Amino acid sequence: MTPSTEIREESRSALRQWAPVASMTLLGLLSYVDRSVLAILSPTILSSLHLTATQYGYAILVFSLSYMLANPIWGFWMDRAGLWVTTLIAVAVWSVASGSHGLMMGFVGMCVARGILGFGEGATFPAGLKTVTETLPAEKRSFGLGIAYSGSSLGASLTPLLITPVAMRWGWRAAFAVTAVLGLLWILLWLLLRALGWYAAPPSAVDRAEEVLEATKPRWSRNLFATAAIYGLGAAPLAFGLYAAPLYLTRVLHLSQTTLGHLLWLPPAGWEAGYLVFGRLSDARRRRDLAQGITRRPGAIFLLLSIAGFLIMLAPAAATCSMPVAATMTLFFLQMFVAGGFVVFALADGMTMLPKEHSAFLAGFSISSWALVTGLLMPLLGHLFDLQRYNLTFWLVACLPPVGTLLWKLLSSARRAA
Repeated sequence: MTPSTEIREESRSALRQWAPVASMTLLGLLSYVDRSVLAILSPTILSSLHLTATQYGYAILVFSLSYMLANPIWGFWMDRAGLWVTTLIAVAVWSVASGSHGLMMGFVGMCVARGILGFGEGATFPAGLKTVTETLPAEKRSFGLGIAYSGSSLGASLTPLLITPVAMRWGWRAAFAVTAVLGLLWILLWLLLRALGWYAAPPSAVDRAEEVLEATKPRWSRNLFATAAIYGLGAAPLAFGLYAAPLYLTRVLHLSQTTLGHLLWLPPAGWEAGYLVFGRLSDARRRRDLAQGITRRPGAIFLLLSIAGFLIMLAPAAATCSMPVAATMTLFFLQMFVAGGFVVFALADGMTMLPKEHSAFLAGFSISSWALVTGLLMPLLGHLFDLQRYNLTFWLVACLPPVGTLLWKLLSSARRAA
């Protein structure tokens, strides 16, 4: 075999190895396009339907509760019925639900549409983690997870740029029709990947080291609940960046809907950067640990991330500085960047301490925790927004990650069950 032929074969092998992860990137992108449209257009939609920010918060609560219940259900099904068919059904359900948002006439319709959407989208992150653990060697999984999950932040970044022009030209209802079409296109891609077949990477030295430990990992343990606690509370600031930031920018900085369309990609870009940067760091850390035959828990990392999260407390001062928009968007970017670190290290730690064959359930259970926190947080933030108590919202958002870190420390166990 000539050197050029070897290079081509290696390229094809890498493409086959990473193609499933890339499909999960697109799945996450689709998911966050669908769920972000309401947030991006919330100033316009609330005005059109004569709804308050508090009612909007309750609609997010319905989504979050449905999403919370659905995540472990989809994860359980994936671990048993298989990744492909379960994901196909989920995307079909949520694409129909997303398109139905264009038909809502008031508060009840918004809640029903959000509830069904939340149930369908509960499959997104279990599918991503399941794909990563089944198709990538252990030393690449944190970065692979960052790539797979980065579609969500990429979708949240692109939605303002894609959807705002549609809404400005044809109205906000047309924007939801676009999301239904995108769901159909992803399903066609999923069918194509099925026809081509999956590629599983051969085990590496790190994988063989992992297999020695695999039999000692229980499915249910304190570590499962520790992962859920740090994920749910550590990543809670994502809820503010995704759902409350548009209202804050409109009400405090008096930005128009068109201007929001040009700016709201910035906070999710921080989220994207957090996945990729912290994914690389987590993989490097994991390789060192396995080489030394040790398992380090990321408690110090969670503490540093919690401290960094208090930067958001500078937002009120940023709103009164000489460049309020730039300063505020920078803080929102950093807030999402830090939250991405919580997601990566929480799931990387969970994958280390819990069995590989239950990875979808691990993701579903952890993300349910985040959905519960989001569901409880958003009505409260909406009420505080209606009262114009913006400073209090930042205090609340900044204090949740340290609470999650404390719970993680109390719940986690370094011991593997025999």
